[in-house]
Amino acid sequence: MAITMRRAISTGRSLILVLLITACATTQSRYVPLNQSYPPLPETHDIEVYRTGSPEKPYVKVSRLDVHLEKTHFLGSDFEDALPDLKRQARLSGAHAIIDVEERSSMVGETRIYHVTATGVRYTSSSQP
Repeated sequence: MAITMRRAISTGRSLILVLLITACATTQSRYVPLNQSYPPLPETHDIEVYRTGSPEKPYVKVSRLDVHLEKTHFLGSDFEDALPDLKRQARLSGAHAIIDVEERSSMVGETRIYHVTATGVRYTSSSQP
């Protein structure tokens, strides 16, 4: 009986710890159209990512992408954590690729902040995949 009680208490503490950690994570993302609006692309559309440089195909800039992540308990975020939201915003804005990636990190108390901005681009009609 004592072993079962200890196991239950240990499991309960672990569950509380997991809930505290996941409850203290925030993600905010959005895009802003730059000029003409384009229809969203399907969720299955592959978005090309250029962390440096830009596509060789002709393109137009269609959106500014913005992802802001916050985690507490000294847990951090990186580009791979922001990438799914960046791609989702690109698709929603009708962009085929992401360029001009800028990353910023900071810390307030035990909260680590990671912010990334980028530009969504759409290939011109003669170069669409």
